[in-house]
Amino acid sequence: MEGYAKLMIVTMVVAGLALGSGPMVANGQKVCGMNKEGFKACQPSVTAGNPSPPPPSAACCMALNEADLTCLCFFKNSKLMNDYGIDFNRAKNLPVQCNLAKSFNC
Repeated sequence: MEGYAKLMIVTMVVAGLALGSGPMVANGQKVCGMNKEGFKACQPSVTAGNPSPPPPSAACCMALNEADLTCLCFFKNSKLMNDYGIDFNRAKNLPVQCNLAKSFNC
């Protein structure tokens, strides 16, 4: 449960930051326990436009490990995922790929 929500938020925010329009994380602030750098670290692994995304980096996994997964569930069905080019299925699998959980549900 926690991992799934965490992935969604991380993916959404990372994509927004990568596009230069990250109002959710600015000036050192955190969203659901993740900062801008954490979201950026996960962005390559969840971009919808990449047919062969790389596995999450160590920095991405460390950021996910610090995230508040319950908080991240809020973004589960957010339109922002599509707006920022985040592949929902890739995002929800990040915690599994980081060996932080077996599966996630909000």
